[in-house]
Amino acid sequence: MPRRELIPPLKLFGSRTRTSVLILLALLEESYPSELARLLDARPYTIQTMVDALEKEGVVASRTLGRTRRIVLDPRYRAASELRALLQKLAEFEPRLQDIAASKRARPRRKGKPLP
Repeated sequence: MPRRELIPPLKLFGSRTRTSVLILLALLEESYPSELARLLDARPYTIQTMVDALEKEGVVASRTLGRTRRIVLDPRYRAASELRALLQKLAEFEPRLQDIAASKRARPRRKGKPLP
């Protein structure tokens, strides 16, 4: 029997963008709507609307630090560990999202450190 090529369920959570937002949150652990919009090349309003809906559903949680709204997958969500595991598995089939997450620096570069 020939091996079938795996096709990721891109619209598993309603749309490709919504699924990508959740996968990126699982990979990055924390982000904010305008950053997700920039990383996904999407309109900020679209991402903000998705984040608002996900927060109402209890899937993500947000907190405001100054003027920045930080969002994370809500650890209190009733299936949080299962959701995180599923999103990590889906990320394996999305090399573009893995590259995006890997390219984002989690902390500032040390002063004087040479660029790679």
